[in-house]
Formats: sequence, C-alpha cells, structure tokens
Amino acid sequence: MKKIGKNSVVTILAVTFALGFVGPVAALAAVGVAPSLGAEAPYAIVASTWTNSYTSGTGLETAITGGVCYTTPPATAPISINGVTTTPLSLAVVPCTNGGSQTAALVDLNAQAADASCTSLGTNVVLSGTYTPGCYKSSGTMDITLSTTVTLNGQGIYIFKSGGALTTGANSKVVLTNGALAQNVYWIPGGTATLGANSATSPTPTFVGNIIADALGSTGITVGQFVNIRGRLLAFGHTVTTDQDTITTPTSLHVIKLVVGGTTPASGFTVHVKQGGVDVGAPTAGAAAPGTTYALSAGNYVVSEDANSSYVRTFTGTGCDSSGNVTLATGDDATCTIVNTAVAVVSPAASGGGNVSESGRIVPLIGILKVPAPLALPGGSGSVTYNYTAWNVGGQQALINVAVTDDQCSPVTYVSGDLNGNGKLDPHENWKYSCTTTLSKTTTNTATAIGYSDDGFHQATVATAIATVVVGALLPPPLINIVKVPSRLTPFPFGGGNVTYTYTVTNPGVVAMNNVAVTDDKCGPVSRISGDANSNNLLDPGETWTYTCKTNVTASTRNVAAAEGKANGFTALGYAFATVLVSAPGLPNTGLPPGGNSVPWNIVTLVGILMVIAISLVVVLKKRTV
Repeated sequence: MKKIGKNSVVTILAVTFALGFVGPVAALAAVGVAPSLGAEAPYAIVASTWTNSYTSGTGLETAITGGVCYTTPPATAPISINGVTTTPLSLAVVPCTNGGSQTAALVDLNAQAADASCTSLGTNVVLSGTYTPGCYKSSGTMDITLSTTVTLNGQGIYIFKSGGALTTGANSKVVLTNGALAQNVYWIPGGTATLGANSATSPTPTFVGNIIADALGSTGITVGQFVNIRGRLLAFGHTVTTDQDTITTPTSLHVIKLVVGGTTPASGFTVHVKQGGVDVGAPTAGAAAPGTTYALSAGNYVVSEDANSSYVRTFTGTGCDSSGNVTLATGDDATCTIVNTAVAVVSPAASGGGNVSESGRIVPLIGILKVPAPLALPGGSGSVTYNYTAWNVGGQQALINVAVTDDQCSPVTYVSGDLNGNGKLDPHENWKYSCTTTLSKTTTNTATAIGYSDDGFHQATVATAIATVVVGALLPPPLINIVKVPSRLTPFPFGGGNVTYTYTVTNPGVVAMNNVAVTDDKCGPVSRISGDANSNNLLDPGETWTYTCKTNVTASTRNVAAAEGKANGFTALGYAFATVLVSAPGLPNTGLPPGGNSVPWNIVTLVGILMVIAISLVVVLKKRTV
C-alpha cells in the first residue's frame, strides 16, 4: 500500500476543508484533468523511429489494435495492425510530423504534476500496492520491481510523473479495478521508459495507460517481450521499440440503465451488447449510472435488452442512436443510455365535432437539481448531504403531489419553498429537499422528481438528476444539469406540426467540463446557440449553454434529451423529458359526452344495434316501394 507523507496529509486536510466551499475548490480543477490527445487519440504508437523484434520459432509476433504513426518503419513488421498506418511525407500529415497533440498533453500533465496538490512520493520511488485516482510524482526515477503488481483502484484520472526513467521489472503488472480505465492513466517519465519482459504471453493486459515521452529528457520507450499493453506509446521525436507484444488502444462503451417510474430496479433488466448478432460478453444486469463499461475494439455494435411490457424503452446519448446502434472508432469513450419509463404518455381524446374536453390542457414540466456536499471525501468514508431543488419548469399551471426520491439515499426530506403553503408547486417556486447518508466508496446516484398537473387530466411529469461523490481521492467530479422545454405545451390538432425544443445546460459543480454534448432521441441535430462566454470550449461552473432542435411531430411523442460532460476522469450525465401531444382524429358531434369522459359500453352497444336496425328498415321500405 502506498505511503503518504506528512505534507500530503496536510494537503488532503486543506482540500477536505476547501470542498465545503464553492470558491476555493475551483483551484483543484487544474489537477487530475485528462488532457486532450487530439489527433493522436486513435494511435497505439507514435514515434519518429519504430523498431520491432521477432524471435524466430516462437510463432508469436507483435499485434496492434489501433493506428501506428512513424517516420522510420520497423524492419520486422508486426503480424497485424488493426487501424490506420500513417507515414509522414509532409507537414500536412497529422500527427507525426509535428507532435502537436503530444506536446500539448505534456504541457498540461507537467503543469498538473507541478501543482502542490500532486502527491510527492519522494526520490527514486518504487511503486507497489494500491493507488486511488490522483497525481503522484517522483523527483527521480519511478520503478516497479520484478513480479510486483500495482493496482489502480477506482474511477478517475491517474497521473504518474517521474523526474527520471520509468522502469518496470520482468513479469510485473499494472492492473485496474473498481471502474478504473486505461485511457485515464498517464505515465510521463522524464527519462527513458522501459517495460520489462514477461516470461509468457498473457490474454489480459499486464500494463495499462498512456506513456507520453518527454521531448527533452526521454530517449524513447522500450517494451520487453510478451508485454500486453492497453494504452498508447506516444514518443514523437524518439524511438519506440516492441518485441512480440500486444498493444491495444483503449476503446470503451458505457451502457447506463435509467428507470423512470414503476417498481423494477435497473438490475431487473437484462442488457446485451452485440456485434453481428452475437453477445460480446455474457448478458448483464442493467446498472444505473455510471453503468457497465465494455472494453471493445472499433466497430459496429447494437445495445439491447430483454423486453419488459410494463415499460416504454428508448435509447439516448452520444454513443448510440435511437435504436441502440453504436459505431465506435478506435480511442472512443462513448456512452449509451437505455431509458425505461413506466409513466404513460397521455394522448388527447378526439378533437373534432364540438369535443371540449381538451380545452385548457397544458403539458406539465418539472425540473430537479442535485448537489452533494461535499463532492469528494479524500480521507475515506464520511457523511454526505445531498441538496435538491425542484421547480416548475412549465410555469403555466401548478403541480400537485410532488415527490422527490433518491436511489441511494433516504429519506429525502422537504425543507422549504412552498411560499403560500398551498401544497402545490406553483410557477416561480423552488422547493428544497435534503438527504444525508454515509458513503464508504465512490457513489453515483439518481434522484427523481415527479409531479402531476393541477387539472382534471392529472398528467404526470418527471425529472432526474445524477451526481457522483468521490471517496478516497482529492478530485471533485463534474455535475451537469439539463432542462428541456418544447415550444408547444398545448395539444396540436390532428396531424401535428413543427415543434422547437430548447435545452438549457448548466454546470452546478466546481470543475469545468470538456467534450460537452447534447443529444435527443427524437430530434436531431441539436445545435448550441449561445453560451461559452469566454470561448474556452469548457462548460465552466456557473455557465449556461443553450441548445435548440426543431422537428415535426405527427403523433403524441415523449422524448429524452441527454447532456454529457467530462472532467477528472468522470462523465457527468443529465437527462430531460418532455411530451408533445397531438390530438387524435375526431368524430362528428353526436351529443354524447365528450371523449374525456367514459361512456358505458352497454349504451354504446345499444346505439350501434339501433343504428343497424334503422338502416335495415330503410332498405326494406325502399325495396317495397320499388
């Protein structure tokens, strides 16, 4: 187990105190942030010179899943390269000829390592035991000794910076557990990186992460025989040497199950990820955010689940289309959410012939925001209070029977907000709720707010909010919130019409997010029309970004929007639900009660029989007349 020095304890205590306040925490955003690898992300190897060895008679050769990019090729080619091969011929070729992405990533990572919150392990450090997400540095070398296993435990960013060489002993391993991902591990040696050979091949990775060679101190990256790497070897300006190794560029798909309403938990659904109609692994129980992570190769996949007739299913997210189809490129880190809702879409009754039952019908909308305090428990297990705000998004009628629940914390208690004490969530009111629990591990949970329209239709509206609290690490995770409002909240006449959805995306957390994206399962493309006031392409704390999407609806439609943002090795998720109603075709006014009221079937049957008898009599009389 790693040892933490006295100075590090002081740093942890200071950060723990700071996490109770929004202002000071902003300084943490610079450390533990994944750098952009830009154009180099799809590549397993980037080098000026790539050499590759092969021992005759072993029957084993180097295999690459991902692209390779070099100036001077190996004399012995690998057995396979499942990706693009780039050999620079001019400055127009990216990324090998200029190394811009690698340089930018190094600048970013070195700045984080220089920050006081990066844990100093000393000089000429030997790594062993288990490490949680964070930044670790050595002023000298950094080694892993013979046959030693280093475990990276938990979701988040890992940065290992050495002032000198990085060396791993023969048959040593770096392994992942509890949600740690290879793409979120960064090794930045100040000298040469050398990975020791293994005595035999391994079907699973023996080393994980991205090794980025320092342009000044490094002389390159050397990989011993039979090493299985899930990561990247980026050494523009230097040499990369391989020897019958397996190197796989990390490509991941996260499948999240979101259940709205009903009594079936996420784990009550069976989820599949298939390629060519065949499961890529054993079918798994559904999992709420952060979901189930699949380490995959580039290609086409289909996400599905076993049918459940009690729920309406839809797919949303940046990683899949509305049918669950997924296309992964090498280096992708995509998310697909399966949404199951038991809250029925309320369809208007027939609108023709004097039916007045639809008069005054307005679709209700509710919103919910959830913010944990604190966002991180660097010292380990501790108490967390979740603060919730529910408000009336539609703003055109009161909401009744409002309830807020949380899948990982109970009871959720009402605090304040009902200004006039009428028990209704009126427009412009903000109701506050709270729930306190003890967390012993990093936890992602989902809160749900539900309310009903204060009219005869009693229409349901639902909203969710997702938040993560990190336990055992310094870094606060990101938070994102999305609200969606259709341009029409009253029913369209039969045939439907055009509707514009407006999405408001905010950052209620303390860390800026990159790669922010908004998708809608029934409308596309979703376009950003405002926000990013400082043009840094980051959704900063307190910023509001606005998106829109226009489509034509011909039938009553419920759709789901998803917002995603990334920071500190986490993906923040938000969902927003909205319904647009389209009236069904009407019948002539018969003088019977309107469609919104039930008519006894014996009356309907009797009327039908009498109509048939009357028509028959008319026909008989006509025949007699003739």
